[in-house]
Amino acid sequence: MRKLRFWVLVLVILMAGLMPGLTLGQVATTGKIAGVVTDSSGAAVPSATVTVKSTALMAERTTTTGADGAYLFDLLPLGTYEVTVTSKGFKGYAETGVVLTAGFTATVNAKLQVGEVTEVVKVEGVPVVDLQNNQTSTTFDQNLLQDIPSGRDPWSTVAQMPGATLDRVDVGGNQSMQQSTMQVHGSTPGEQVFSFNGLDLNWPGANGGYTQFYTNHDSFQEFQVVSDSTPGSVSISGIYMNMVTKSGSNDLHGNLAAYYSTLAVEAGTKFPTYQGVPVRAGSPTVMLRDTTASAGGPLIRDRWWLFGSYRRYDLRSIFLAVTDKNGNPIADPNHQTNTDLRSDWQLNPKNKLSFVWLYNEQNRFFRRDSALVSPEASWRQIEPAYILQALWTSQLTNNLLLDVRAGYNKEVFPLGPQPGVQPTDFNRTDRVTGTQTGAAQSYFSNPAWLFKIAAGASWYKGSLNGTHNFKFGFEWGDNYNPYIQTVNQGINAFYDNGVPVQVTAFNTPFTAKSYFHDSSFYAQDTWTLRRRFTVNLGLRFDRFIGFYPKETSDPNLTFPDLFPPTTFAASGNIVTWNNVSPRLGLAVDVTGRGTSVLRFSYGRFYKMEGTGLIETVNPIGFSSKTFTWNDGNGDKIPQVNEWKDPANLIGQSGGAVGTHIDPNLSRPYSDSFNVNYEQQVWQDLRLGVGYYFRKKKNLFGTTNLAALPADYTAVTKYNDGTPIVNPLNDQPLTLFNLNQNLVGAADFVVTNIPALDDNSYHGVEFTAVKRMSRRWQVLAGFTMQRQKGAFGRGYADDAYFDNFNDPNNGINRRDNYLNFDSTYVFKVDSTYDLPWKFSTSVNFQHLTGYPIQPVAFLGGDTFVDSNGITQTKLNQGSEQIILQPAGGVRLPGINLLNLRIARDFKVRDRFTIKPLIDLFNLTNRQTVVSLNPTLPSTFNDPDSTYLLPNNTINPFIARFGLKVDF
Repeated sequence: MRKLRFWVLVLVILMAGLMPGLTLGQVATTGKIAGVVTDSSGAAVPSATVTVKSTALMAERTTTTGADGAYLFDLLPLGTYEVTVTSKGFKGYAETGVVLTAGFTATVNAKLQVGEVTEVVKVEGVPVVDLQNNQTSTTFDQNLLQDIPSGRDPWSTVAQMPGATLDRVDVGGNQSMQQSTMQVHGSTPGEQVFSFNGLDLNWPGANGGYTQFYTNHDSFQEFQVVSDSTPGSVSISGIYMNMVTKSGSNDLHGNLAAYYSTLAVEAGTKFPTYQGVPVRAGSPTVMLRDTTASAGGPLIRDRWWLFGSYRRYDLRSIFLAVTDKNGNPIADPNHQTNTDLRSDWQLNPKNKLSFVWLYNEQNRFFRRDSALVSPEASWRQIEPAYILQALWTSQLTNNLLLDVRAGYNKEVFPLGPQPGVQPTDFNRTDRVTGTQTGAAQSYFSNPAWLFKIAAGASWYKGSLNGTHNFKFGFEWGDNYNPYIQTVNQGINAFYDNGVPVQVTAFNTPFTAKSYFHDSSFYAQDTWTLRRRFTVNLGLRFDRFIGFYPKETSDPNLTFPDLFPPTTFAASGNIVTWNNVSPRLGLAVDVTGRGTSVLRFSYGRFYKMEGTGLIETVNPIGFSSKTFTWNDGNGDKIPQVNEWKDPANLIGQSGGAVGTHIDPNLSRPYSDSFNVNYEQQVWQDLRLGVGYYFRKKKNLFGTTNLAALPADYTAVTKYNDGTPIVNPLNDQPLTLFNLNQNLVGAADFVVTNIPALDDNSYHGVEFTAVKRMSRRWQVLAGFTMQRQKGAFGRGYADDAYFDNFNDPNNGINRRDNYLNFDSTYVFKVDSTYDLPWKFSTSVNFQHLTGYPIQPVAFLGGDTFVDSNGITQTKLNQGSEQIILQPAGGVRLPGINLLNLRIARDFKVRDRFTIKPLIDLFNLTNRQTVVSLNPTLPSTFNDPDSTYLLPNNTINPFIARFGLKVDF
């Protein structure tokens, strides 16, 4: 047996070492029960038999205490447990009501009394404080998922989490058809993992932080968000969504549910005003219909369980900010279906095998990234996706367990043209007003896939200077993200307040392919000393490799002279990162009674990455050339002879024109330090307070090596002799004019930018948590925070759209309030069971408004010089200038109150029927959530639309529901 144990350990380690190429983490989907068995004097009781039972287990688990009386059960499915302890010469001990959530360690210490073993001392357990783990997590169990009024999607669930901030505000599900970007405690926006049963299955594109699968809310047994102080098994410190799917059981169970809402039960839209005039803004819901059905049960009792669920979800909205040619609001119909199947098979008492199949179809018929996109410029998205998973857990010995997970995710993500759009139509973008008409900026198909495997072992050892729970494992992933791109007419035309400015030509059609392999190995020890001190020591190794294969560009039918067909050799490994990150934590049972814990933790977290970095240099990726446009005939249609002249070239971008990655590019990371205290104050109510600090390093952006800072000249007047003024405050402004000989020259490099290391986050958070018992539950948090530093143009802290060699981009770069900085964030979820089987639930969210960064495009206006030649006011043409650091102006604060009233009806003790009504945005505060941050190039321009509202929180709406549980 010892030899077998040794070779199993060796095999796991070898598998970790031999796997080439990061998955973003394997987080616990199970819980633990740990404790110490003593006699009445406090002396350890060795060799006592400890057993755990639960309806979540197909077979009960048994272990024996060590010489120090300690024991541990790991990899326990989520549920409610009974712990029994027996030992010769002592009465039996049984503790019931021990609730396990994902990643939670319940401490059950048994004090045995002398007597007959047949006599049993029964205790009702309420361990609510985790005395061992350091991670910060928020758990949404069935009561929170089903009883709190929300949009019934991952994003509106995370929005209820203390401290979390998102880029959109949901009212009754109106935002559920488009995923949100999320942030918590200063994390990178978009650094978010959609983990299905503990396995990261994110879309591989961009920064790797988004999903290609929309979920069935009723298929989850539990939804947990892990945010800070994560163990070595998890690479990120951000929004890690651990979604555990439901399974069958020994009893047939299931539910039917239907939710419906319509414009008839929605308050009228209150248009915001701009300069005293009402502005059409908002996207009210016309109809919402959400139906689900699920059932689970045994095929063979205690051996084989099955579960299945189905969802159909329809949402129709209208956009008020833009209208069609007949002046009607723009329709936005959406449709989602899900089918979910799970099979759990207990092979024998020590081995369990599970298979999961999830299918989703996400159809958005008028998708747009802004409310200011007209119908013909929107996309048509008909997107199928599926997930396959295999899960295996094995109890090799009482103290050695193995957990293996594998998953495959495939989708076809298309953004196609509307049926009425003709090949001769082209995109018209107004940079000042933000509107888009004519056609979409581009169209594409994205048939992406990924395969992930993770294996971990848990080994418990007592009586070794305390108790140790060693965990180690590996993760490996293969990720593919292709784009098949087209642009109507091969161009986008740009205007400023309707005035033609420039034309950008693209190298479409093309098919670009990008890959990355990611792998990691981690080791973690949870070491408990003197029963009150737990030290968490973790170390993680991550490896990331990104590349593209041999590719040939498609013939460019529009501008073959600008983008001739070319074959490019395979890139080899463009980026190879090997990083080691420590995780250190200390948890102290302050009183020794298991009711309070003080935690200290430090961790280094390397930034997640997808194919976005590789795509910046993929030669078959988007390449473009931008030209000034002299609309000679005034028809606002770009004829080729009005712009396609080498003398008009003012910029170019894309892999094919010289973008490359610094061979010494280091991977960005954040250092995080947290201190928090948690106290059980009454029954299962616990209060907490924590301090969070984060600083990011090695952030990267782009620089143009073909035009250095020394090639720019500081000027206070434009080329036409007019003074340069800040259009925000009419104060003199210094800009930088590029050497005329270098206009259009491009040699971009993606590299680490030391200026971006100027950033920090500080936050203090108070929390209150109580699971549903004694008629009520609560999840609440109040966060005071500040995130400030240097700004980079881009997404997810990657400044891809910046040029740090252009001093114009450095104007007002420092001292910006960053990302979704919200000074005060207050969240409350609560349910209370009223008399006569009525219940009421509340979901309240308050957030300080996000910072606004005023900008203007300066230097792109044209004039005719003394020689009769048309020139731009700056040699290089238009520059986007930050007029004031973000935070001097903010969006209005948000106060959102949602309320549910429901009543249970019991039928034959088998069925529970619950009619309900949800009242969203009860106070009908239609707060502005999106403003135009762009000013015209001149001060006090009467055509200015600066701070023009273009979107608001949806008005009050009621949603009716009916649930049947059995």
